[in-house]
Amino acid sequence: MSFGGRIAKTPAVNRVVAALFKAWLRLAWATSRREQDGWDRVAELVERHGAVIIVCWHQRIMLTPWMFDLKRYRCQSLTSAKHAGRLVGWIHRAFGMGTVPMPKGVLGAAEMRLVLKGLKDGVSIGISPDGPRGPARVAKVTPIQWARAAQVPVVVFTFAGSRYWAWKTWDRLHFPLPFGRLALVWREWERSVPERLSPPEAEALAAELGAFMDKVTAEADARVA
Repeated sequence: MSFGGRIAKTPAVNRVVAALFKAWLRLAWATSRREQDGWDRVAELVERHGAVIIVCWHQRIMLTPWMFDLKRYRCQSLTSAKHAGRLVGWIHRAFGMGTVPMPKGVLGAAEMRLVLKGLKDGVSIGISPDGPRGPARVAKVTPIQWARAAQVPVVVFTFAGSRYWAWKTWDRLHFPLPFGRLALVWREWERSVPERLSPPEAEALAAELGAFMDKVTAEADARVA
């Protein structure tokens, strides 16, 4: 690993970078006209089931620090060991959210057990089902597996901004700019996941979830168009 790479991995550097991102996101949040729709339903689901699985396309993760009311409920996010994933983890922790890192960039048995234990103990989990490497907007089966094992609902979160940078990343990450309009949307995926599920059935449900996520994202985009 290069010297620059080692520096980028140091906790002190990551804390500073996360603090800068946090300050910028708070500026964009404070100076934008905001529309939020659907959180009340999520709160009802958390009250009823103890926890939820909340999914968001990787392209729209920059406002995930606001995807959960952390003053009332516990939530943690799954983050990868890649540089962008580590940064998102530091940003989430700066906002007070817990994280479950994937040291090898993939979800191992230990991480799976940790997430499932959290869901059963009332700790919701956030995940980008097309991350950390893509393809963009193609949902993997991970949230389906969690929903099957924990029997908790799946909720889609997304945001859209009238002013944003589209970074030149694999997912064209949307980074919100100040003095615009923001739409934050939550929607329950009203699809039950049975406790017994074959791999092809899980893949089919993941595709259904991805299509629903696209629909919710299009709804958010239309609100700021």
